Amino acid sequence: MIQYYIINPQTYDDQFWWKKDDIQFWHNIISLYHSKNFEILELAAGTGRLAQPLILSGLNYTGLELSKKYTAYATQKLSTNKIIQGDMRSFNFEKKFDMIFIGFNSFLHLLNYNDIKKCFDCIKRHMTSSTKLYIDIFVPKESFLYRNPNSFEEVLEFYDNEIQDNVVVKERLRYIDLQQVVNVLWKYYDSSGKCIREFKFKMKIMYPDTFHRLVEDFNLTIQDCWGSYEMGPLNEHSSQQIYQITL
Repeated sequence: MIQYYIINPQTYDDQFWWKKDDIQFWHNIISLYHSKNFEILELAAGTGRLAQPLILSGLNYTGLELSKKYTAYATQKLSTNKIIQGDMRSFNFEKKFDMIFIGFNSFLHLLNYNDIKKCFDCIKRHMTSSTKLYIDIFVPKESFLYRNPNSFEEVLEFYDNEIQDNVVVKERLRYIDLQQVVNVLWKYYDSSGKCIREFKFKMKIMYPDTFHRLVEDFNLTIQDCWGSYEMGPLNEHSSQQIYQITL
């Protein structure tokens, strides 16, 4: 029987084994803009994929993750309790941080203005005049948004440790233009061609001009932006939009 469920954390790590291109980016950001002995807060820390190299570098890291299951998994995986269960729309550490970041499209799980406002309000309470906030999201392309909404496209293959087999992921996208939200369905097929699980989720589509207006709405300032993890300029050819934001 096919299951609809939040993807389990081990499967997430298996599925995104290849996602390493942003790790060096965050190390570069820290080297360029931050001094030693500063405090980092990551929102939507997930399985600790980004936390792990930062903690191993000896940095003063705290992570916040919505899922209790993911938090427990990350705690065991990293042998640390530095990732805390909580909601990035409602948190209070009663302290300020020197660097706050939301990596790998996690900001796009805030699907409406009210949720985005709650998140920014919480972030601002944890910032000083010198704090730098970073948000990393993809640049939406028409070829992505306007695929055939009834067809599936193979997007990934990986070894799944849960079932001890190679798995192919096929993706269907349905974009709701009025809401600027894309509905994503992933179907997972084992090596025999059987569909073993499905995973549904939604993402907010955020163009650079929309993001700039949001930041202005919340009385924040974009100090710098990049269009790639190599820190190239943000332009019409960019795959990423990564922002450095201050009060």
